[in-house]
Amino acid sequence: MRKALAVLLFILLVSPLVSAGQVSYYPDKGSFLKFLNSKNTYRVVPGRDYWAKGWARYVDSKLGEVLQHGNGTLVLVGNVYENPEMKKLWNRTGLPEKASLSPMIIVLNGTVFITGSEDNIYLTHEAFAGVWSLPGKELAVFAFLAFVIVLLFGLLLRRDRSYSARFFLLSASLIFVWFTLSARPILPSDFLKFFFKALAVSAGEMPSSPLLALVGNVFSVIPPTDEVLWLVHWLFLLTMTGFFFYVAPRRERALGFLAFGLVFSSPIFRSQVATVGTALPGLVLMLLAIAIATNSSFVPGSGRTAEILVLAGATLLASLFNPYLLLFPLFFALTYPGRRLRNSFYLFLVWLGFLLLCRVYGCGWLSGWMDFQPHRDFISSLLLQSLLGLVVVAYALSTGLRRIRWRGPTAFITLSTLAFLVVAPFVSGFFPYVLTLVSILAVRLVHSVIQT
Repeated sequence: MRKALAVLLFILLVSPLVSAGQVSYYPDKGSFLKFLNSKNTYRVVPGRDYWAKGWARYVDSKLGEVLQHGNGTLVLVGNVYENPEMKKLWNRTGLPEKASLSPMIIVLNGTVFITGSEDNIYLTHEAFAGVWSLPGKELAVFAFLAFVIVLLFGLLLRRDRSYSARFFLLSASLIFVWFTLSARPILPSDFLKFFFKALAVSAGEMPSSPLLALVGNVFSVIPPTDEVLWLVHWLFLLTMTGFFFYVAPRRERALGFLAFGLVFSSPIFRSQVATVGTALPGLVLMLLAIAIATNSSFVPGSGRTAEILVLAGATLLASLFNPYLLLFPLFFALTYPGRRLRNSFYLFLVWLGFLLLCRVYGCGWLSGWMDFQPHRDFISSLLLQSLLGLVVVAYALSTGLRRIRWRGPTAFITLSTLAFLVVAPFVSGFFPYVLTLVSILAVRLVHSVIQT
């Protein structure tokens, strides 16, 4: 009977809360919006745990877009069990202390409580999703970096004395039009969890994976807001566009425009890379590794050592986003068999670096990539989305199989594509990688058949 009365009392206490999605508001959502639209100053006080300090950095950055810092409204982040300031003022809410473990936005006179636990406080992101403002400083940095990327690729491709530079400018223009017409980003739930963990790392928590360590250190330098993530996302898209021209045949850079078109003609690919997440950086780093491997001369000397180090670094970074890219050094050794010392050095650097990372961070972060389950829709999606590329590959193989040189760049990309095609139906997250490799392979095979 006492337990029943306690449950009833709790229900009566939390009944004034207004729920919107997965976040509850008290007294209502309008009170929080009124605070955001006010001219009050604010001061954020996080809890003692790293996850609360990390999320407080996000809250502080978002509020700073519409309000000024000061001693006006006190914004408390965390829960009563790890935030002493929140525990002092919690009685004003009239709610039991356990309620502070739920994702809530509570607005009282002069105080805003942003509550939750380590498992759910990131859900309060929903309350700040409507705050969208592109600060002039960040926008200026984005514009400058985008200009540098376009200028750099344009000047480098212009050396070929072909149409590759013009095709790149056309591709970059398409990305720019897409950028201007795109809507506000919605962070997927899986990336939102990763984002929250990275914020905790930026606040001092020990990372559980090398990728979290990398992103967490980045967030300790740049403002961790949705707007900054969105701008960086488009910089990655622009960079990826340029790399397509460097994974094309060396003497026919303009064919990179065909690979770019084959990839971005896929609606599923566009929907996946249009969403802020970790897939796009992984693709960019994969293209960078392929570009270095297929374009470097590796002439003996100090320059060769630098090229191998850069190639190993790009491959190791890419493997943080997709561990199966660790196969690249093996494929490189099989398709470039002439120089054993170079191949062994590349293989040794990448695999040793990865083993050291696993020694430091453990292997738990690899579990998601080792969960083999059949994905029935993958084959049908790949056939529909990359039909033109697959037809081109089939045509090239049927008409000029004997004329294709199965050593060097084309062989390296072919072996990589086949390996990824075998793994992709059983591991999630492989679709954009496979589609990109198929598109690059189609262009290279056609070029090989025509040239010979």
